[in-house]
Amino acid sequence: MNEKLTISGAADLLATVPHLLGTQPKESFVVLTARAGALGATLRVDAPAESSPLDYAQMMTTYAANDEKATASYIIIYTDEAGEDGQFPYAAHVAALGNELATAQMPVRKVWLVTSTYWVAYGSTETNSLDTITDSNANATLTYFGSATDLDIYNPALLGNWAPRVEAPEGTEADLQAACKAWAAALDATDMPDKDTARALASAFQHKYIRDYLFRDTINTHNGSFGDVMTGKFTARPDWNRVDRAEAIAFEIMKAVPEGQRAPLLTLMGWLEWLKGHGTQADRYLKLAAEDVPAFRLAVLLRELINRGHIADVARDPDTSYKHPLI
Repeated sequence: MNEKLTISGAADLLATVPHLLGTQPKESFVVLTARAGALGATLRVDAPAESSPLDYAQMMTTYAANDEKATASYIIIYTDEAGEDGQFPYAAHVAALGNELATAQMPVRKVWLVTSTYWVAYGSTETNSLDTITDSNANATLTYFGSATDLDIYNPALLGNWAPRVEAPEGTEADLQAACKAWAAALDATDMPDKDTARALASAFQHKYIRDYLFRDTINTHNGSFGDVMTGKFTARPDWNRVDRAEAIAFEIMKAVPEGQRAPLLTLMGWLEWLKGHGTQADRYLKLAAEDVPAFRLAVLLRELINRGHIADVARDPDTSYKHPLI
């Protein structure tokens, strides 16, 4: 697909944010970086609670500065909070963030406020209907080409618990080789695994040693050590179509096992979302993994990595990072 989305106004730009994040932000600050007529990185952080304006602004700017080619930025505040003394909400935080981004050579072009009932240019009294975002050319185009937001990908009630548990393999070299071969075949195929294959793969993912190799082999263009691949410290561009397929297969495999055996697959999905630069979605899947198997260690460690603001090297470089097909 060679089409490229044209953003012709504020409503178009605001419409792209949920598609970029995979979810509609709530009580959040979003910074979009920009460069030479194109959008760069998308950063979402929870709206400040007790954080001082300067601390919050410096934190967000540090994250945004990972886009080393950015020359400008946009700020969007999603909240239903009311400002004090007639001011717009989080006025001091917005001012501090604007100053910090300007200092980092990413001057703010525009700031918007989006509530649950309207959107407005920050500081303006002229409100706009949310329908202008929903009905925008950008939203229509993205939806037409298959992009969707707020998909409830994991719903245990819908997946059910009628599937019997699987047994993890012993972890022999033969087990490892068979699992890696089966996973590669599933990723290279054009259809989804049948039930028996799905259960065999689910079984392989239950073994910690084999699971880690399957994670690594999903990124078939890695050029670092095993630890580097897991922590995102590799520089080759992954086959992102293969990564997208791996996430879809992981969801299918989850249908073949009951609750309590889905954590490795949810962790895989979270890890892949993090490599794409989608920290919000990644944290959601990792949290679900740690609920499926309490304190599932790999999910806990990856969440800690994300919550410290670590960004995978592959997501920092525009030449290797995941890109929405149209944006």
